[in-house]
Amino acid sequence: MPISHRHKLRLLSAALAVVATAASAFIQLPAVASAATPDSGSPESLIADPVALLGRLAPELLRQTSVPPGQAQTAEIAAQTGAMPFTAGIAADAAAGIRLSPAQTEGTGQPVGVTIDDARGQARQSDGITSFTAGPEAQAAAYVQPIMNGVRLMTAIASPSAGDDFSYRFDLPEGSSTRTIPGGDTIVTDAAFHYIGTVEAPWAIDSAGQPLETGYSWSGSTLTQHVELADDTVYPVLIDPVWFYSYDFSATLPGYHAVHPTASESAVDRLLHGGCFNCYFPISGAPRTYPVDGQILPLNASPFSLEALAAPVRMQTANGGAMQFLAQAGHFDGAGSLITFSWYNDPSGYLHLYVHAKIMRDLGPTLNIINSRIAGANWLLYWQRVADNANGSSGGGGV
Repeated sequence: MPISHRHKLRLLSAALAVVATAASAFIQLPAVASAATPDSGSPESLIADPVALLGRLAPELLRQTSVPPGQAQTAEIAAQTGAMPFTAGIAADAAAGIRLSPAQTEGTGQPVGVTIDDARGQARQSDGITSFTAGPEAQAAAYVQPIMNGVRLMTAIASPSAGDDFSYRFDLPEGSSTRTIPGGDTIVTDAAFHYIGTVEAPWAIDSAGQPLETGYSWSGSTLTQHVELADDTVYPVLIDPVWFYSYDFSATLPGYHAVHPTASESAVDRLLHGGCFNCYFPISGAPRTYPVDGQILPLNASPFSLEALAAPVRMQTANGGAMQFLAQAGHFDGAGSLITFSWYNDPSGYLHLYVHAKIMRDLGPTLNIINSRIAGANWLLYWQRVADNANGSSGGGGV
């Protein structure tokens, strides 16, 4: 294992001790009221207030707002943790776009810029959400909501005249490509299949609470979301793509090595179902055999035998066979948190482990980056154990 990897694994014990001590400092965000009955304001006036519109159409999303640190706090966090946190630079002028940079932990993506084609006017902020609108008669407004390790790029549509296609231009490197992986996320990679970032499945709803048909398409580095607007659609309509950073490990990354770097997904499946799941999965409390749907796993995320960092989860299988753990009551990340493990081979044959964690408990930037380093060390170890032991009959060999 490369020296940098061993160093990160040595950091695991110390970092977990910090998290175990500090987790009690988490402050729960106040509950958001259930969606209210739409008022008599015009759709054009309603889209001017993103917090009010979200509170009515999707109140659960308001709780996910996680304002990234400013410049001074970023420097302080870097001094404390030795790594830069996730940052989101949102310009006052919509034409200048947004600059996103992942937290500095291994396997967590690359910086990108994104411009929202339908954003107009100057930025306005309300409760951490930035909105762009061209004025009181505008037929659409763009919202940027920072979340943990990413941003939700929402468009509020006041009438059919706004159109049904909304585009987002990313400054991706030449040769970048997209791939939908087990679990349903679409990942973006560069020409060498290094992970850049993730786009979550599209979502759209009207003011009557009716989900609308919606989907994505890519043209070069431009992502376009199309939404089906019908005669009975109630305006405003809210749609969103979400861009976020997760973990993606493979031997394509500099300094990463494995015995079977191009082992197939079927070889991984055979290995993990072969009767020694906990030989490869690096969390204490993992079962001997591969978990079945509905099984409760009393995981302990602490490496210390005399200290428990409770992480009970329920197993479920996601799209394409991805393994998902749903956090239960008492989990240090908060009940309802969801972590998805997806194994896949890129077009060059290399085996990747992609891990996406939706965390319900936002501990703040400093503890979030400590958690990221802990998670990165664990999932790196998981990838390493599997890629070193999976059957190499697909053509894998040492690199």
